[in-house]
Amino acid sequence: MNLKERIRSGAPFHIGALAVDLPLDQMEKKCVGKGWDLAFVDLQHSPYTEPQLAEFCKRATALEVPLMLRAHHPSAAWQISRLLDFGAAGVLVPMVETPETVAEAVAAFYYPPLGKRSCGLRFAYGWSANQTPRAYADWWNANGILAVQIETVQAVLDVRRLVQPGVDLLLFGAVDLGFSLQASPGCPFKSVEECRQHVVNETRGLGVRVGLGDGPFGRF
Repeated sequence: MNLKERIRSGAPFHIGALAVDLPLDQMEKKCVGKGWDLAFVDLQHSPYTEPQLAEFCKRATALEVPLMLRAHHPSAAWQISRLLDFGAAGVLVPMVETPETVAEAVAAFYYPPLGKRSCGLRFAYGWSANQTPRAYADWWNANGILAVQIETVQAVLDVRRLVQPGVDLLLFGAVDLGFSLQASPGCPFKSVEECRQHVVNETRGLGVRVGLGDGPFGRF
């Protein structure tokens, strides 16, 4: 069972967190041997450049640390394929509210026939030169991890439409969800916990994992 299958199955998994500017020795000390299944990297709220990110992904590959990169913005679906070409094992799309955003993310994340991702393999996660591009694309489609972050009341209310084929994992952003609750006095939820429970209830049986934590890393 690969990690994608484990996540969907409900088995425990662990997402750690890393910063792009962490030196190699500190990076190795922090994550190697700690039982992380993925390492979360925040690009949404961090000023890293593409050269920094490319070098960081090379270091992570050398340490055999699979990365889940949080994209800069929900509307930047074009960016997803590029982040994957740097060597990410997964992508987290933040502040998702509409099914159209999810559809664009799925299209950018998966290779045909599941999506529309273009083929750029040099630094792609899991790529080896003895594979054909088609064989790698099939492997990626069965192994890459696409996560969506629930951070607004609108996303909670519409969560069933956000769970589309190709979405593996729902994660929460409790701080922004709390802000959204304060800005939505007429909504049916009184707390972040009520929002989480609604998401669990609405997505039961849909084949997606709900990570019950305040943020995108930790033990789930």
